[in-house]
Amino acid sequence: MLKLQVEGNANQVQLFLMDLDRRPDLIVKKHENFIQGLQPEDKISVTCYVNRSPNPRRRMRIAQLLCRDGVEIQIPLLDVIEADMTNGIRLITGRSYDIFADKKKRAI
Repeated sequence: MLKLQVEGNANQVQLFLMDLDRRPDLIVKKHENFIQGLQPEDKISVTCYVNRSPNPRRRMRIAQLLCRDGVEIQIPLLDVIEADMTNGIRLITGRSYDIFADKKKRAI
């Protein structure tokens, strides 16, 4: 695990950390010293811990959704990007293809 110290204006540090989180070949374990509600020009220092992904070349991941009735839905996605939003919400985005779809019948 690598320890990464990032210092600078709050808006620049926040953008850098968001880009770091989006990289599929890195796993950001923890952010420290980050305080919400800072002004964009405030100087801050953030410490985070970064690991290389165990399989950085693997492009596909399975998103698993658990329904209230206990049913689990698995969706294979390519090039997944995850972001933690407010109130415990996690945004997951990626690409999914139906290899059996007929291109001629696609709605425009």
